[in-house]
Amino acid sequence: METENLILIEKICSHHEVEISFVHALREYGLIEVVEVADHQYLSNEQLKDFEKIMRLHYELNINLEGIDVIAHLLQRIDDLQQELVAAKNKLTLLD
Repeated sequence: METENLILIEKICSHHEVEISFVHALREYGLIEVVEVADHQYLSNEQLKDFEKIMRLHYELNINLEGIDVIAHLLQRIDDLQQELVAAKNKLTLLD
């Protein structure tokens, strides 16, 4: 697998000054997906954005991983509902 769109976890943790164990805890909670290639662990560019959001919630707002898990699920649910609303509006527009 190519690693051009992947970022090594060690580099991310070094840059953000967080422990690698934090990334592993996020992975265990299912909050981020880690890609393993040739005995190295990476995050995709999309996952990096999620990681940075979660990191801010945890370190800046002192929200524990359980709270972050709840927040992530609620945000996903809001996004799903917004997509359903757009689809419903589009159907109503077609009926006019």
